[in-house]
Amino acid sequence: MTGRSRLDGQEVRVLDADGTPLTWAVAGVTGGDGAVRLDEVDAPGVLVQYYFLRGERTVLVELPALPEVTVEGTLETWWRDSERAWQVWIDRPLAKLPAPLSELLEPELVGRS
Repeated sequence: MTGRSRLDGQEVRVLDADGTPLTWAVAGVTGGDGAVRLDEVDAPGVLVQYYFLRGERTVLVELPALPEVTVEGTLETWWRDSERAWQVWIDRPLAKLPAPLSELLEPELVGRS
């Protein structure tokens, strides 16, 4: 990936599979592998409950820069430098979503089929 992604550094809202808001975070792109890192998570405890207590993994990510766009993904977590790290693996490539979305965001950010 060359240059800085349009998602990188953007505030995103994470919702559960039913569309109920869970938390806000700052998106950080991990590379061309389809994952979006969640930095500066406002309510990490809510994600912990969703992931571990409810056993849920499917989330929706809203992109405020494109309010009509919500993408679905799989929530992932692990320990990094003695704190919990979060990311969302985008399950559906943007190329499959209606235009003009595929023209606005870089398809390599969210994976390919």
